[in-house]
Amino acid sequence: MQPLNERAMLVSCKVSVWPAAKTDKKVSAKVAADHAVTERRAGKYRKNCINVDAPEFVAVKKAAGELKTAHYRLTLPWHDDGVRILPSLAHPEYAATMRNLRATFDDRVAEFVAAYPQLVADARVELNGLFCEEDYPDDIAAKFGASVRFAPLPAATDFRAAVDGADEIRAQIEEGVAEAVAAAMRDPYQRLFDAISRMVNRLSDPKAVFHDTLVSNVADLVAILPALNITDDAQLESLRQDAARLLGGIGSAQQLRDDPVARASAAQEAAAIERTMAAFMA
Repeated sequence: MQPLNERAMLVSCKVSVWPAAKTDKKVSAKVAADHAVTERRAGKYRKNCINVDAPEFVAVKKAAGELKTAHYRLTLPWHDDGVRILPSLAHPEYAATMRNLRATFDDRVAEFVAAYPQLVADARVELNGLFCEEDYPDDIAAKFGASVRFAPLPAATDFRAAVDGADEIRAQIEEGVAEAVAAAMRDPYQRLFDAISRMVNRLSDPKAVFHDTLVSNVADLVAILPALNITDDAQLESLRQDAARLLGGIGSAQQLRDDPVARASAAQEAAAIERTMAAFMA
């Protein structure tokens, strides 16, 4: 097997969106004074600087959310600082997906920037006495951004300095990476378990309504798990194949809605996978 640092890399995705909200200090102070309490105890009044339901702003937030969702879907957790593990096998899809979504995000931001002067003008009227000119950045475009950064996975062999305790440092690096990878590999298990469990819950109830994503989410996992399986975990691959066989017998979500017998059969097969996973997911 290739060394892990040759099979995966680290990646971070930073998406910035102007919050379009501001704490109004005057209102906060007035509320505290009116109720004879300290400002800290009374809390803070947060106002929306513009109409946050404006189509242009909603579209920007939607594009930002899609970027973050894709980033997490195609990567594994690393540490709590936003950096994730990107398997080399997933890199082509990740790069293409993020490139397209970043282009969409940039387009939506441009549309919002074009609409911004009118949104501010509308806010001047709608907010009345709450309007404050200082709440509105002159360079609104600078408040938005999306970037992706890659970095190599740390490898103990990269530490070659001739210092006292070098061997111990290398051992600590190896141990830290091993622990982080073990934690990361719990993620694809949890994703599959959650998707199968949702399928069991919905299909086991003949009256339950479900969306096509009940099936498509499992299909998506079946497709990407080989790339996410950076340790060649045989157990995970076996479960993935079980899920693939389940999908092969389902056909489509609509067929499950139309055929109660097929629905019950799929529920039983999904429940068998869930029981297998539950034994070691606890």
